[in-house]
Amino acid sequence: MLVASFEIIHVLPCLADPSKIRFHARPSADLGPALPYLNAVLPKAVYHHATPALTFTREHRIICLQPLQVTGAKVDDLDDARAILNDLRALVNDTWKRRGEITPSYDRREGLTPVPIYSLLPKTNCRACGLATCLAFAVELAAERVSVLRCTPLFEAAHQEKRRLLLDLLANAGYEVPSAFRTSME
Repeated sequence: MLVASFEIIHVLPCLADPSKIRFHARPSADLGPALPYLNAVLPKAVYHHATPALTFTREHRIICLQPLQVTGAKVDDLDDARAILNDLRALVNDTWKRRGEITPSYDRREGLTPVPIYSLLPKTNCRACGLATCLAFAVELAAERVSVLRCTPLFEAAHQEKRRLLLDLLANAGYEVPSAFRTSME
């Protein structure tokens, strides 16, 4: 076990959403050695090796791990903060226990911008996704607010190559790709 506990040291109003809180917590052990392993197992995490810091989201919450501090934002309340830290303790300890099976990743993942996504969309502006344009859909997809499955023309035979390239792009950036399409990418 790497981390026995987290101690919440500050609870403040959330700057991004006043109805939520943010917290700072201190781990019982240095998280630094575990960060590259966590980066390898958390597909949507953004890792800064030089800092070092690992940031990821869980639902609407934003969590940042540093060697001697954990911060959380957009957290519902103190009970939610405690639940997050309890889950985090389990994740850190499980990852640390399995580190012999995991290749640590020191790479920094970047989120996608709308332009590369848009370039691979059918550009029909058909509104089947519920948005006015394909560019609007690309913006929402880049922000992970919609599923790629909402673009029904992309899944027609005429767009097979663009679909394959877009699904590869999304998967390589750590975005959620429906499991039915993962095997077609391999």
